[in-house]
Amino acid sequence: MAFVQSVRGFLLDANALINPANPTVPLQGNVQSKALQFCNELISSFSATGLMLTIAKQIDFTMAINQQFVTFADANYPGVADIKQGRLANLQNAWLTLDGVTYPLVDETRNVFFDSYKYDPQQGLPRFCIITNETNLTRMRVYPSPSQVYNLSVYGKFEIENLDINGDMSGLPLYYVRYLRLATAKDLAFYLGRTEAWTDRLEAELLKAEQDMQASSAVNLAISADHDSYLNGSWRVRAGI
Repeated sequence: MAFVQSVRGFLLDANALINPANPTVPLQGNVQSKALQFCNELISSFSATGLMLTIAKQIDFTMAINQQFVTFADANYPGVADIKQGRLANLQNAWLTLDGVTYPLVDETRNVFFDSYKYDPQQGLPRFCIITNETNLTRMRVYPSPSQVYNLSVYGKFEIENLDINGDMSGLPLYYVRYLRLATAKDLAFYLGRTEAWTDRLEAELLKAEQDMQASSAVNLAISADHDSYLNGSWRVRAGI
């Protein structure tokens, strides 16, 4: 049976890297809260590019007729979101399914979309998805909006939920925990004014752990744009839609 470390134990281990003289002394409240803050800041920063999020997953959602947007947010997001399983940090693939037939979506940039589309709104068979990243929310626009009820499948990397001091590290792979421990210790050393405790050896270990994280990150499988399909609607005429 795998050992599951508590968040408190994890933070204590991070502090022990820069305070080896007292590796088992419980952290004082302010140090513990700051260590947790730095750790959660690191976790949030992972979603900037998705490179440091190593595990992708598939989420399915039923799109209603004429639904133009699908939103992704953290489970604790106070507002309204369609899918609360973490903010979408990196889209790798997206497709629609209807009656057993799969329709891939082309991931298009916002600039190309807003420079190209001519008819808004427009209903039919969705061909494109456009991602907009907001502070605590990711918004996916599907264009054209669906004229039928489709099942939307999204495969990508989703932001990890913040750690709670009373929780554990079971939601993270062990290599993730190893990197986080070193990264949290580095931030904590600077905060405590103990920069001398962050040695060249620890920096080398952090760099290696970071490289291991990047090496285990899945290759981006985003669909290449079909240049015979245009956002301006001419493809709909040729396809008879």
